[in-house]
Amino acid sequence: MIPPAKLDTQYQKVGGVFRTTVLIQKRLRELNRGAKRMVEEQPKNPIELVLAEMASERIELVTDDDGNREKARAEVERMPGGGQTSVDVPENISTAELESRLFSGLLKKDG
Repeated sequence: MIPPAKLDTQYQKVGGVFRTTVLIQKRLRELNRGAKRMVEEQPKNPIELVLAEMASERIELVTDDDGNREKARAEVERMPGGGQTSVDVPENISTAELESRLFSGLLKKDG
């Protein structure tokens, strides 16, 4: 069981229970899809791994707006193998579909 004091600290850092829960869920989805862990620790369960990443400030919850989308695109381009790959992203695409397209594009590049 995760100590309540540890969760309270994360609630304050992230901005509340709801935002913390959303961040945990999104990161768990990324990890389940094959994302690499961002800390060296070997916790007992995936939620503790995400909490460790949050505590070390390796992950954060960002709002979904045009400015942040451009930052995300720039980060993807800076990744190894990011290069000049372009991805057509329709205006009305769901988050799940966007993540799916990005991950499948990255997997194709890695071979």
